[in-house]
Amino acid sequence: MKKTIISSLLLFVLVLAPAFAATETELKAKYEAAISAAAAKPNDYELNWKAAEAARKYGDHLVVEEVAGWKETAKAATKEGMKYGEIAFKLNSTGIEGWYWYGLCVGTYSDCVSIVKALAEGLKGKTQMGFENAYKTDKMYDEGGPILALGRFWQVLPGIAGQDKKKAEQLFNEYIDLFGSTADPSAAAWYYRGQLYKDTNRPAEAKVDLQKAADMGNKDAAKLLATMK
Repeated sequence: MKKTIISSLLLFVLVLAPAFAATETELKAKYEAAISAAAAKPNDYELNWKAAEAARKYGDHLVVEEVAGWKETAKAATKEGMKYGEIAFKLNSTGIEGWYWYGLCVGTYSDCVSIVKALAEGLKGKTQMGFENAYKTDKMYDEGGPILALGRFWQVLPGIAGQDKKKAEQLFNEYIDLFGSTADPSAAAWYYRGQLYKDTNRPAEAKVDLQKAADMGNKDAAKLLATMK
């Protein structure tokens, strides 16, 4: 989740690593199958949120791995994912999955079109609503995904759109308090918080977090840390 201005404003990219790394072919096949299943049963909540989930995972892989033509392919996939995620949360507004995967699809879509265009398309309100509803419903879902997603949301919004670094820091702290000592926490939490520390003139704290994230394999943290030495 990471390129020029898009990488500096990278929206909600959560490296919540699965137990194994699926290939592009596998992710594409799962995405196509999930979209077909949801299209065939438009009133099925589970099939619709699973279509959004599959779209986000496929699109995110394309972005992260910088697959040839990633912008257009990931843009199309996550736009489809947004559609099915919205269907899902309209079918079941009390369920977490539609809200959560819709929001993550918007994040990856924003990587492809720029955060400014995503905001111009009116996606901020639904994304905020999605992540806040997911957090309130079950913040432990997807190994704390809603906590990190909402924190990243507040971190990367432009100031004019309501950026709130204090909220972001509180959420990153919450994630680390809850998951930091578990077997497989997300390195992104320390990367995001380290980036926030750097941006708020706390270089010593930033270096500690970025080093931890880099030691856990986060390449973005390692790159940012290198610029501070």
